[in-house]
Amino acid sequence: MNSSRVLVGAVASAHGVKGQVKIKFFSENWEALLKRNDFSDASGSKSFKLKKHGVTNGLVIVAIDGIDDRNVAEKLKGTELYAPAPDKKTNKSNQWSYGELTGLEARLGNNQPYGKIIGVYNFGAGDIIEIELTDGKTEMLPLAEEFVGAVNVAEGYVVVTPPDYVEAKE
Repeated sequence: MNSSRVLVGAVASAHGVKGQVKIKFFSENWEALLKRNDFSDASGSKSFKLKKHGVTNGLVIVAIDGIDDRNVAEKLKGTELYAPAPDKKTNKSNQWSYGELTGLEARLGNNQPYGKIIGVYNFGAGDIIEIELTDGKTEMLPLAEEFVGAVNVAEGYVVVTPPDYVEAKE
């Protein structure tokens, strides 16, 4: 088994009075993750076994083994959930987890440094990468072919094509 882990979701809130929680998964393939059911916290010291109870507004409602009280469930809000990273040999082409992209260098097509990916998000309209630019500012780009070209996780970089911004004329 691969010992590295990737961020796959986070506890959004408690749900109901029996200790259930709502989880925001960072993957459309969350059902496959639930079948594997080998989650841990960021430190790797706490493990979680989840049982799906429903879905609401893009969040998955689950029960966590050993938690049957809302007060305990509320304390888990914000807890990041990690799963073992996929074996790179079996990972399909053009598929990455958010955790694999975060931290990669962003380069322009001419190989010039552009920044570093500091986050990958999906607010409901598609995946977005957040880049800390070399000048310290941040920028968000859609994770789409028009803006993101080659992704080389093994070598630690992503080729990006930032949009041409229209300057306002006074």
